[in-house]
Amino acid sequence: MKSLPIDVLILIGFFASTLIILISGMNWRRAIHAALVVALFEGAIRKWILPQASELVYFLKDIILLGAYFKFFLSPDTDIRRWRLDAPAGLVIMISCMVVLTGAFNTNIGSPVLAAYGVKVYLWYLPLGFMMPYLFRSDKEMANTLFIYSLISIPICLLGIAQFFAGPDSWINVYAKSQFAEMNQVSTFGGGSERARITGTFSYITGHSTFVVFFFALCLGLLSGLKDKRRWVILVVILPLLAANALMSGSRGAVFTMILMGAFFTLVSIFKKVGTGRNVIPYIVLAGAVIMIGVSSFLGSAVKEFENRRKTADDSVTGRALTPFATVVTAASEVGMAGYGIGMSHPALEAMRTTLKVPAPRLRCPVYDSEMGQVLAELGFVGFVMWYLLRIMMLLTCWEAFSKAPPSMFQSLALVFFCYHAINISGSMVLNHTANLFICASWGFCMMPRLKLLIGSRRPQVQTKSIAQSLKPNLATNRK
Repeated sequence: MKSLPIDVLILIGFFASTLIILISGMNWRRAIHAALVVALFEGAIRKWILPQASELVYFLKDIILLGAYFKFFLSPDTDIRRWRLDAPAGLVIMISCMVVLTGAFNTNIGSPVLAAYGVKVYLWYLPLGFMMPYLFRSDKEMANTLFIYSLISIPICLLGIAQFFAGPDSWINVYAKSQFAEMNQVSTFGGGSERARITGTFSYITGHSTFVVFFFALCLGLLSGLKDKRRWVILVVILPLLAANALMSGSRGAVFTMILMGAFFTLVSIFKKVGTGRNVIPYIVLAGAVIMIGVSSFLGSAVKEFENRRKTADDSVTGRALTPFATVVTAASEVGMAGYGIGMSHPALEAMRTTLKVPAPRLRCPVYDSEMGQVLAELGFVGFVMWYLLRIMMLLTCWEAFSKAPPSMFQSLALVFFCYHAINISGSMVLNHTANLFICASWGFCMMPRLKLLIGSRRPQVQTKSIAQSLKPNLATNRK
């Protein structure tokens, strides 16, 4: 089925967006939950349910968040006004955003619509970071919500296993089709393999590999933070499924990132008490054993295909890890001070330019093998420095949250989110909207201890102990 004409898409999108914004503005917390869930399933909708409206579905979570942004920042609830967020390096955030925004005024872009899209891919999820500290009103709510969120990975991973055994010609192994980005050829493991590299409920392989890495981090934090039977669900069911899906995606970066994350988490746990349990090391070791035994015994073909791809690929993991820094050196010798304009290297921009009949840019933005090179090409030297200064500030915020928090589930999650940010600092965020969402959300989560009760605010009489109180005893009680 063909995609709808652009004018029809715009009309449908306007009315649908208005309705979604009004609904999400009624309850910003539920809107954030909805956006985080939609991010996991938008690819499935684009591929199988509404392929003719793939472009509209791509923006669905962004529209949901827009309603939440309006409510939270323009008309905050009483419980929000009682608290002030002492955001770290607030001046750095403001200056970084202003410098990035100047890239939208680059005359080389040639269209305010394309410039707005460029700003969107960089900064749209940043406000979410300032909302996340207010999202959970108690430790119990946080634990229940995050555990339920982790359970969503089970059907996604089971679909991934089905895709692996179905073959590349199966209807469940397709990519999302779009007027702005066409990818029809399903990737295999190479070397004569007849297995498809899985995408799960995501549009492409990159989204799925981002999902398995982030949920692996989330489940590590929950594994050390939960005390009841839910811990065993994560250990015996979710973690092995995530590991199997990482292998079946053929993403070497995802597999080795999960190994590094697990090793770092274990190493820190040896020297510092992490989580709420007495000793988390036995559970980590047991999780590793369950993953290895389960995957090798029941899904040995996944290990075989992954090894085949690792050995036959025309590049190495070490080379891939060093590529971002090599491309920065290359780009530095080719890019001017102002860059080519924000978003100019995004894959969708050229198709948008054709659809909107925008003239070709005066200077074509060069394309590099990593996002770091692309950011330098788009924003120029000053914009590049300020963007990665912002990324480093996010990383340090996660570390500060871990180092200052007492042993708790929050502390465990702050540690794994620090790992997630550290490993992805040179990875894709601007060109990967799923990673962008997870990075900003996890950064905002780690700012939770920075909430401060305003002097003179009346403290609500609620018995449940709040997260802020448990992390900083001098703060107030539950923010309900």
